[in-house]
Amino acid sequence: MKKRGLVILGVVVLLGVWAMVIGYEFLEKENALWQKKVKAAKDEQRRCEARNSKYRNFDQFRTSIRIPYTSDLPPERWMQQFNTLRAGMSEPEVEIILGAPDYAQCVLSKEGDRFIGSTWEYAVVVLQDAANDGQNSGIRVFFGPDVRLKDKNAVNMQPSPAPRATPTASATPAGTPAQDATPLPPATPGSNATPAVVPSTPSGIAPQQAIPSPTATPSPVPSPGF
Repeated sequence: MKKRGLVILGVVVLLGVWAMVIGYEFLEKENALWQKKVKAAKDEQRRCEARNSKYRNFDQFRTSIRIPYTSDLPPERWMQQFNTLRAGMSEPEVEIILGAPDYAQCVLSKEGDRFIGSTWEYAVVVLQDAANDGQNSGIRVFFGPDVRLKDKNAVNMQPSPAPRATPTASATPAGTPAQDATPLPPATPGSNATPAVVPSTPSGIAPQQAIPSPTATPSPVPSPGF
C-alpha cells in the first residue's frame, strides 16, 4: 500500500513538472512573439520620425512659441481649409491644403507592440499650456500606418454665437402720422363764439350797429350805400 502511494506521488510530480515545462515554453513563445511585434512597431515609428524630421516635435514647438499664442490665420480660414480634407489623402496633399504642421508625432499603441500612425498638429490658439486641449484651439490630422489620411479633428473651433440684435425704434418719416397717434378731429368753430351779423341796410336808412359777442372779434360795419 505504501509502495502504491509512492508511485502515485511520483506520477503527480512528473505531471506537474511536465505542465510547468509546457507552460514555460508557451510563455517563452508568447514573449518572443510580443518582442518581435514591439521591434516591428518601433521600426515603423523610426521610419515615421525620419519622414517627419523636417517638422518640429512637441517639445520644440512648446519652447518656440510665446504664450498666449494665436495663429496668424483666422479660425474661419482654418475651418474652410479643414473642410476640404478627405479620407485617403497623402501627406503631401494635406500639406498643400493646410501647410506644414506646427509639430508632428509618430504614435504607438498603449502596449507599444503596434504602430498606429502619425498625427499632424496645427495650433490656432494656445492660452496657457500647449498640452491643454481643453483650453486650446487647433486642428489635428491623423494618418494611418499606410500614410493616408484616416481621421481629422477640429478642437474647440466651433464659431461663437452671434450677439442678439437689440431692436431699435424706427424713425417715422416726416409728414406721416405715427402708428400709435390718434388723428385729431377737424377744427370747428367754438360753441361760445357767435359770428357777427350785419343786417342789410336799405338805401337812405342809417344802419344799426350789431352788438358783438363777448368772445367774438367785432366785424367792420359796412358803409351805407347812396
